[in-house]
Amino acid sequence: MRTMTTIEGRIMAKLSIAKFSLPLLHLWHAVLAGGFLVAYLTADEDTYAMHLFAGYVVLAAIVIRLLVGMVAPQGNLWRLPRPSVAGTLAWFGRRRGRNPFFAWFAVALLGLVGLAAASGAIADFVTWFEDLHEGLAETALWVIFGHIAFVVAIYNGRRIKAWLTQRLPSGLWRAEKEVAR
Repeated sequence: MRTMTTIEGRIMAKLSIAKFSLPLLHLWHAVLAGGFLVAYLTADEDTYAMHLFAGYVVLAAIVIRLLVGMVAPQGNLWRLPRPSVAGTLAWFGRRRGRNPFFAWFAVALLGLVGLAAASGAIADFVTWFEDLHEGLAETALWVIFGHIAFVVAIYNGRRIKAWLTQRLPSGLWRAEKEVAR
């Protein structure tokens, strides 16, 4: 029986980590979104204990994401996004590759939701932080709506384009692309 070399072992370890990166990121996203939704919907005094619990879940999810994102290797899905104005402008010139607005939304949401959760934790002890907490949560909600609209527009736009590509005569589709240029 053949034993694995160190290099083969490292490759297998990376493959097993990569295999679980996307499902774990989806799970993290679900925990974050669900926690934010529960915290937002239970902000009144009757359900305040649930609001606190959900807020701390959101804060823990953000902290975990930041910590893992700082040590994740280049190219890993968990690596923190690093959007740049220059990269965004370059993308507009070529319109190829991943849309940079995904990274901008990720940074905005990690920041806003993280600040809202952190200010909520501080507001447990320093009551004048409550107004700041509420303002950050409301702002985060609107950015979340923008994020959802952006994702729906991007992915449904691709589906509509694929649907049209299949149904329109190929010459007509090329002619429309050339007119758009």
